[in-house]
Amino acid sequence: MAKNSKRTWWRERFITVMVVPERTRRVHRVVVPFFALKLGMVLMTLLGVFFAVTAVDYVHVLRRTAENKRLKGENFKLRREVQLIKNKVDAMESTVERVRNYAKKLQVLTGQEAGKGSTLPWSRSKTPRKPANNQSSSLIDPSNPKLLKTTLVASDESLEDRVKSIREESLSTELLLSQLEVYLLAQSQLVAATPSLLPINGWISSQFGYRRHPYDGSYRLHAGVDIVAEPGTPVRAPADGKVIYSGERSGYGKVVVIDHGYGIRTLFAHNSKLFTTSGKYVKRGDTVSEVGNTGRSTGPHLHYEIRKNGKPVNPITFFSTTRF
Repeated sequence: MAKNSKRTWWRERFITVMVVPERTRRVHRVVVPFFALKLGMVLMTLLGVFFAVTAVDYVHVLRRTAENKRLKGENFKLRREVQLIKNKVDAMESTVERVRNYAKKLQVLTGQEAGKGSTLPWSRSKTPRKPANNQSSSLIDPSNPKLLKTTLVASDESLEDRVKSIREESLSTELLLSQLEVYLLAQSQLVAATPSLLPINGWISSQFGYRRHPYDGSYRLHAGVDIVAEPGTPVRAPADGKVIYSGERSGYGKVVVIDHGYGIRTLFAHNSKLFTTSGKYVKRGDTVSEVGNTGRSTGPHLHYEIRKNGKPVNPITFFSTTRF
């Protein structure tokens, strides 16, 4: 009984593999220990797991390679777009700088008080900017996402600062130009309202200043100039303005008075005909009357006065070389 038990124990720990060839029909027996079979199965399982993990990792590596290739393409595209934006920002800076310099020249030409010179944060005279992280933009490795991301962020911050500077300088230049516009508009209105032209073409027979009156011989101020011309010669407005009087006046005969603003008024006396009425606006060159001999006059001529804030001034000081 003990012997049979021992054989059973032995057989439980070994596996017999019988091989019978077809030709010889001789039986070959192969005895394999049971633990070796278990070990083999474990090794096969581990080997299968190893190959499975290797295959999964290989697929993951392939995916990462494809993703890195895609990211390289996108990074190259982003770098090119950032460079295009930088070029546009450079052009904007140059344009704003030229406009501001032009505005400053206008300030000088118009005699306006120039503000303190501002050093532009993006002036061309400054030292060129250093790339972020002390790296040249041409040395950026697109395969290094971390470095590229850092560089792009720094570049974006630099662009943001430059765009902010452009916006501030644009607003400052806009304010300066608006002030110049107001000044030039006022100057153009003042020029249009300044009686700088002779109302008629003729020769001056009597100057502004004190003289003996041709009628009574008294020494008094001649508040204008007398311009001799043929009767019927058209008298033209020497500047823009509003007619505040058109009619007869003692001693002056037929008179036209124009208010040009800025405290300046002109008077045209001894006319033969009047072609305007009170309240009418006239432009420089408009015909307002004709030369005549009305009122206390010694002959056909135009008595022409300019008054500044109610006081007579010498018209000669207003005349330019331009004629109608």
